[in-house]
Amino acid sequence: MIWIIKWNPWPAAYSSSSLPLYLICLIPQLPCISGSVLHKGTFTVSGPLVQPTLAWVGEDVLLSCHLSPKMDAREMTVKWVRGSLVVHMYRMGNEMEEVQAPAFQGRTKMLREDMAEGKVTVRIHLVQLSDTGLYTCYFQAGIFYNETSFDLQVAERQKLPLSVAGPAQLIQAKEGEDVTLSCDISPTMDARDMTVNWFRNQTLVYRYPNGENLEESQGTELQGRTELLKHDMAEGKVTLRIQQVQVSDSGPYTCQMQSPTYHSEAHIELQIAECLPTSQKTLPIMIAAVVLVVFTGSLMVTCFFCKTKFQRLKGAEGLMLRLSPCSSLPTSLTCPWYLPGYFRFAVN
Repeated sequence: MIWIIKWNPWPAAYSSSSLPLYLICLIPQLPCISGSVLHKGTFTVSGPLVQPTLAWVGEDVLLSCHLSPKMDAREMTVKWVRGSLVVHMYRMGNEMEEVQAPAFQGRTKMLREDMAEGKVTVRIHLVQLSDTGLYTCYFQAGIFYNETSFDLQVAERQKLPLSVAGPAQLIQAKEGEDVTLSCDISPTMDARDMTVNWFRNQTLVYRYPNGENLEESQGTELQGRTELLKHDMAEGKVTLRIQQVQVSDSGPYTCQMQSPTYHSEAHIELQIAECLPTSQKTLPIMIAAVVLVVFTGSLMVTCFFCKTKFQRLKGAEGLMLRLSPCSSLPTSLTCPWYLPGYFRFAVN
């Protein structure tokens, strides 16, 4: 039996919580639910922590969204749309290029590395001014779905954009210490009215928009352990303090500075060394000490036996030597008696 499905590819355009789904199956293996409706899923969808997402003309931009609670999205339908245009669509392991809007064909790629954890990211290559707009990220699992929307703003670079620089060398610290990461704006200008974002990989560490600290946008791993030092912001210096660093805090950090007309960032590498317990620190020393004691003791015992043997030989009254028939003895030796082939001698 051949089933025919007609599926409405624009569920994100509807605002009702229950959407009709007309399924047409041309392939018997595809799951078909005739006469079913889509319902809001028990999962939620979250978009980028930093919004709006800013990009320059000609750059690549990453648009990410994730499920909560975490769940495997590899067998779901995942779709990004801008208005009525399909930016990118994925369904059960396949890229659905045939439904993609011509304006985005050949310019998008979905990153699947974190799909098992419920995170999906689409890369738009060489963004254009026309890519600006409201994007919707949509997930569907069976008859359940959910979505979220976020803004992408694309602007042309100014002729004299600001630049942000951080330390060139690796920043190293020990576990449990406090560490500071700094970046500077060039040319020097007041950063207090700018948007400052600190990231570790793609996770938001700290956000400072327009003088207001928004901790609710912060990633949970570093929440409560970060502080922005503001005393030098008027001179264009931004410093992030991370308290009681952990080994898991290691990695690349990005200091991102944004203003209405400029955008720049700097990259800093942080490496945290693990602090071993005292017992683990002293264990190699103890092992080395035991080996040294055993070696020294063995050497002393060997020397003692050699010395004793030498003294016995030196104080002996006589020695037994086996000499050849043609051998002659020194004049200082006397031979009171001998056996065939052996001579007993004493030192005068």
